[in-house]
Amino acid sequence: MYKLALLGMDIGYTKSPEVHRAISEVAGIDIDFSVCDVAYDRLGQEIARLERETDGFFVTKPYKTEVKRYIRSCETSCGVNFVRTGDMRGFNTDGVGFIRALDRGFGGWRDKVRGALVLGAGGAAYSVAEALVNCGINVYVLNRTLMNAAKLCKTVGAEIYLNQPTELIVNATSLGLNGEDALAALCVVPQFEYAYDLIYSPPETPFIRRNRNAGAKTLNGADMLLFQAIEGDAILTGNALDVVGIFNKASVLLNK
Repeated sequence: MYKLALLGMDIGYTKSPEVHRAISEVAGIDIDFSVCDVAYDRLGQEIARLERETDGFFVTKPYKTEVKRYIRSCETSCGVNFVRTGDMRGFNTDGVGFIRALDRGFGGWRDKVRGALVLGAGGAAYSVAEALVNCGINVYVLNRTLMNAAKLCKTVGAEIYLNQPTELIVNATSLGLNGEDALAALCVVPQFEYAYDLIYSPPETPFIRRNRNAGAKTLNGADMLLFQAIEGDAILTGNALDVVGIFNKASVLLNK
């Protein structure tokens, strides 16, 4: 049995246990999954416990960059969302999970999107921005703290958003978890062809509604959650999993 966990703060909404139960069932991987909702002052202590007691743990807000202080090596320059505790090595499966979700939900987007606006400058924003840059997309970043946006841009090869033409907008902030409107908060007019919200709970945020009402094709973060989880489990087991096949079967279970 593989012991896995999710590390974050204020993550009572998470569906990760259900996601990994579905993956376990369809892929034949025996997984025991727990959720670790911890405050900053207990982060180091909790990571030390996870190193002792688990085979690996996923990382979510707000620790995707903070966790780098506690690991021994890292596969990514962006935020870490999975740590293999056997060697305390950090990985990022958010980026590949995000692109897989775009390919599945926005068929043909690669031929239509030349520019993308990423809202936010946290760990998830790094992953999304880097993944889009690697696809040849011009990426622009908007964040309430300009210094953090500039740091992200320098790291991944993006630019600060100054109303450049963009066909895709991605909400990589937590605005929307409690009903906030990310577009209003950052003064963005909904005028995009595609809109993707990394938030999956609630499944429809003000960001999704306003972009859809303006004519955009919209998606929430549910598919990305499942794809990145499968990729993390593949790292954990050391097996080349049939990601698409597992996704399709697990989606059926999760949507029953």
